[in-house]
Amino acid sequence: MRALDRLISFIFSIIILIVSITLILVGLRIVEPRVISDLLSTYVLNENILSEKLFNSITITGIVLLLLSLKTTVFLSLFKVKDRAPISVRGKNGEVQISQDTIINTARSVTLAYENIKDVQARMAKKGSGVVIFEVVQVYVDTNIRELVEAVQEDVKRTIMANIGVNVVDVNIKIRNIFATKKKEEPVAETIEEPKEQAEETTDTPVEENVSDNLETAQDEKVEKKEKKSKKAEKKVLEEAIEKLDDITETTKEETKEEE
Repeated sequence: MRALDRLISFIFSIIILIVSITLILVGLRIVEPRVISDLLSTYVLNENILSEKLFNSITITGIVLLLLSLKTTVFLSLFKVKDRAPISVRGKNGEVQISQDTIINTARSVTLAYENIKDVQARMAKKGSGVVIFEVVQVYVDTNIRELVEAVQEDVKRTIMANIGVNVVDVNIKIRNIFATKKKEEPVAETIEEPKEQAEETTDTPVEENVSDNLETAQDEKVEKKEKKSKKAEKKVLEEAIEKLDDITETTKEETKEEE
């Protein structure tokens, strides 16, 4: 059906091309309109060759051109809408309509899950009661393409059938290009965070040490003040005791002198 559509579109395009070129040449005065009329009168509207069969052939040609124009304008658009129609899946409790984009995106996500695949383009087509998946894949170098393709085909087919319930007839994969090996991502976040942690540790420890030193110095100052006060009190007591002893000795001396 697609080959017939292409053939019809090609024939109609050729006819339109000839008519458009003729009109352009006549409009630019490159070809005289009389030449066109002479050609038509000689080969088409000549009274000597006009007959019932010729009129029938002209009518048939006009009908064919009309059908070709309808085919390329109206029918092709309807066929495209029909081709994009959702897939019906019959379940236990009713019918489910699955859009084609859902199936295509599922196939893409399953394929991109492989690390050796750089990019993928997917499309699908209906085939009987199932679908056919077409993928164009770009892979990295040093990849076992055969094993990778077999794994992707099996995984895509199994995932769509298990998760969506649509029968996958084939998964056709085309390798478009091979790219250099993917660069390993350096742990940038870790290298940035480590200095921060170290900086926090270095900033936290001096503060704690300074606080503890301040507390110790304050306690030492309090102890020193207490010791100074106690020493002053002891000095006062000793001075008072010494004064009393001096007074006692003087009184005893005076008494002894008076007795003598």
